Amino acid sequence: MEIFGFALNELIFSVFLPLILFYLILFVFLKKSKIFGDVGNLYYSLTALTISLISILSLYSLGLTKILPYLATSLTVLSFIAVYFFGVLKYSVNVATREERFNKLKGEVEMLTEEFEKEKDEKKKEDIKRRIKEKLSEIEGLAKQIGRKVEEEEWYRNAKSKVG
Repeated sequence: MEIFGFALNELIFSVFLPLILFYLILFVFLKKSKIFGDVGNLYYSLTALTISLISILSLYSLGLTKILPYLATSLTVLSFIAVYFFGVLKYSVNVATREERFNKLKGEVEMLTEEFEKEKDEKKKEDIKRRIKEKLSEIEGLAKQIGRKVEEEEWYRNAKSKVG
């Protein structure tokens, strides 16, 4: 069966499906980039449809739509590999950032503990005690995330004993 001079199978797999795929990708790209500013979806939709039609029909006339499935498969695999490595890199950077945050909070707690021991005024002591409690609770959360047992460390037990 033929439609517009195309075999139905060829029309579906070499023109229609690549057109829809390219249209959706282009529409999302245009919408996210806000290339036309803050306008309605109609502008993005018409632009994406026009570019998609021109591109797919040009590729079809050159006979390149037969390699589109292979190209799409290889691009998909490469995209997944890139996303995987980006995720691994982001996780390792995030762990390093947590460690730095932990060390910064540890220094602040040690400083507040010393300040608490030196302070004579009861109101200021209560304020310092409250801040130590906040910092300790944040440290406990970070310690769980990075796998450290702060309960066994001397500075933590010292600070915990000050706040009760």
